Amino acid sequence: MTRRIIATAAVLALAACAGTMRGASADPTAAVSEADLRRLSGAQWKGTLSYRDYQTDRRTTILSNLTVTRSAGDPRAWIFAYEYPEEPRANSRDTVAVSADGRSIGDETVIERRMLPDGTLRVVTRGTGKDNDRDATFRHTYLIGGSRASIRKEVMYEGTAEYFERNEYAWTR
Repeated sequence: MTRRIIATAAVLALAACAGTMRGASADPTAAVSEADLRRLSGAQWKGTLSYRDYQTDRRTTILSNLTVTRSAGDPRAWIFAYEYPEEPRANSRDTVAVSADGRSIGDETVIERRMLPDGTLRVVTRGTGKDNDRDATFRHTYLIGGSRASIRKEVMYEGTAEYFERNEYAWTR
């Protein structure tokens, strides 16, 4: 796997390019709070990144770690430090801001926020941009529990009606 694929997966995991929304209707009241993102901060998360390779279309899994900290310069911004123990040159850091009203994360709109019966927070966002040089809608699903967290990225190419999974991070601590 090339460094570009890993870096692209990490960057797009939380913030895709801005644009219009399409697909299932959004909950106009869905919003995230500082407390929601604070659940990700603290001790490092350890796990994997599974992704569909752009060249081969095969599923690949690599080790992945995540450390989330609040930005000192902007109280609404969070720094996501992705590490890949077997491919350290692909390590990356992304700063993602939550809008003042909590209805967007980066350039994506929060379309769902709910607490599951087991106490896991589920947040779903949607945005548009390019995937594999094609116009696409992205849907990210964040599951944040006390000892488990995951981020799944799904893609729907323009002119199609179905999402497919591009990648999924799954961590524990």
